[in-house]
Amino acid sequence: MKDFRIETPNLILRKFSPFDSKDVAYYSQQPNVAYWMSDMVLHNESKALSWINRVNERFDATEPFIILGIEHKIEGTCIGVVGVHPKAELDNEFEILYGISDNYQKKGYATEASKALIQWVFKNTKLKSLTAIVKPENVSSKITIEKLGFEYVDTKVIPYDGNMCKFNYYKLYNNQ
Repeated sequence: MKDFRIETPNLILRKFSPFDSKDVAYYSQQPNVAYWMSDMVLHNESKALSWINRVNERFDATEPFIILGIEHKIEGTCIGVVGVHPKAELDNEFEILYGISDNYQKKGYATEASKALIQWVFKNTKLKSLTAIVKPENVSSKITIEKLGFEYVDTKVIPYDGNMCKFNYYKLYNNQ
């Protein structure tokens, strides 16, 4: 599926382009993004391009394995990532993930992008639920997850970036 695209009022969710490598390297190193998503920091454009190639090669809208760039419609800049994929550390439950460049945080873009992707996934795949994990101290992400309708289930300790880490574990069920 070459031209996968979801539009929202402010954003375009699309497969990453090699031309996004500079933006991806930049936002992945922003202080907030790097702190909360330390396993996704890409230190230069070459590493970002390799990551883009890997996620695009694995792209599968049916499984799903969907990792998309978040493009700001007006500026035409890639400002983040949103995705749904099986999370090995959670017995391959399907996890929602998102990250927005520090300069664009607190504007509702993570919620807008995630909501659009969730709607697409529940309408176009056989998934009946999604999982979200959030570090307990990440209040902004907790608020986003709850706005999206996820409900807290439990605390899980899973390997993350070379350490065992505590996460709040949430579920969202497809009620369609």
